[in-house]
Amino acid sequence: MVLARTGDSQGAHDGLPRTLGIETSCDETAVAMLDGEGRIEVNLLSSQVAAHAPYGGVVPELASREHLKALPWLMERVLAEARGMPKLVAVTAGPGLIGSLLVGVRFASAYSWALQTPLVAVDHLEGHLLSPFLDLEGRPARPVPDRVLALVASGGHSSWFRLQAGAASRLSRTRDDAAGESFDKVAQVLGLGYPGGPQIDRLARSGDPGAVALPRPRLKDSRIDFSFSGLKSAAVRWIRDQRLEGAGETRPGPAVADLAASFEAAVVDQLLAPLEELIVLHRPDLVTASGGVAANTLLRDRLRAAGEALSVEVLLPPRSLTTDNAAMIAHAGQLAASRGIGHDGRRLDAWASSSWQPPGMRKVSSARRVG
Repeated sequence: MVLARTGDSQGAHDGLPRTLGIETSCDETAVAMLDGEGRIEVNLLSSQVAAHAPYGGVVPELASREHLKALPWLMERVLAEARGMPKLVAVTAGPGLIGSLLVGVRFASAYSWALQTPLVAVDHLEGHLLSPFLDLEGRPARPVPDRVLALVASGGHSSWFRLQAGAASRLSRTRDDAAGESFDKVAQVLGLGYPGGPQIDRLARSGDPGAVALPRPRLKDSRIDFSFSGLKSAAVRWIRDQRLEGAGETRPGPAVADLAASFEAAVVDQLLAPLEELIVLHRPDLVTASGGVAANTLLRDRLRAAGEALSVEVLLPPRSLTTDNAAMIAHAGQLAASRGIGHDGRRLDAWASSSWQPPGMRKVSSARRVG
């Protein structure tokens, strides 16, 4: 995966095309416009949380239909509020839910063909890796340094990446569940609703992180890979043993807050366990975190503290850019176009991934990446 070429002109983001970004990889419909310096002009999102909440997770067919309804009016609003027409269209083509991805890819391809505007297919993870470099206060996108250590943690991903000279390589991964999926499952059993991460975060602020003994699994064949399945199962067993299933539906008591704080601490401990070793090994200029779990209060606080202790800068995206958004896709598309990358919308296809799991789902369709 290549993110950006380094050098003076690329580092300053000179001459990037004004870019329209479209993101429909899972259950959020998003459209954004970035100017030629990576500055966010418009960044709109239509959430499907209310539609999927009754099911405790994402329903793929429902997600696709909601994207079909939301994309036209989001596009209309973005074009009305932007300072000019796009010179490039960037769209998420994978990984994700194949039906949701196809809605965005077909929409972007049709728009690009009608306006004779270049098109770039973007890897969703590439967008997340670039989201910390975007700004919501009207400033241009920050250049990507030569060496970056990046955590991506969400409902479908939990990995550390190395970005070196613009190329990204994965250093670690989860062997089973993703961190965000684990938050959602525990919250579901507690009756806190979907998505679970923000609810666990809120309750944990008043709980005791040492109240419930939960495991921090370590894999025998890897010191830096993750496993959240056993931790999730242990938390669910404790909830059921304490007869706290559904306790969050009314007024959660101290026991629920203690479990939330203990579970949150165990997840964050796992995610940050490899950090010091990775910093010593790769000597990054910068450490970043992105994905929905990067909005978690404890993770952000612990990362900042680790950065100070290890003398490395930590860059975190605004919370609204941690989850799926089109601004990060637009910026990834800009940098790809600056390297001469483009795609033919008539032949562009979406790709899912057999290793990617959407929140609340155990298995999704898979397809090979095409193009």
